[in-house]
Amino acid sequence: MEDGIQAIFVRMSNVKKPRRNFILTLFAVLMVFQGKATFLNMERYSLASEKRYCRWSRRNFDFVKLNAELFMQTFPNNDECVAAIDASFINKPGKQQRKLAGITMVVPEPHNVALKSL
Repeated sequence: MEDGIQAIFVRMSNVKKPRRNFILTLFAVLMVFQGKATFLNMERYSLASEKRYCRWSRRNFDFVKLNAELFMQTFPNNDECVAAIDASFINKPGKQQRKLAGITMVVPEPHNVALKSL
């Protein structure tokens, strides 16, 4: 796993070495961790402190790009592929519009189904 993520980080040139080390530590802890993933609980399973998890989690990281690169690494051929994310746990705002990756998602109230608009 670590080699694959390292290869992706090489393509993500804006991710510096300290951030790479933190993300790798985070993924390694989440692979062996059971239970509620609090900073204190993650500290018990790694060499990183609770304070380090707290500080680094405040910084933005482009997980969408990481997922896209991981997807392209897993499926390198040019065949058509579809990736889906189940975000059913996110509260829907009703009639409000949300912007996601340049596409406006309209959530109509009666149907509760997200529709793609242009």
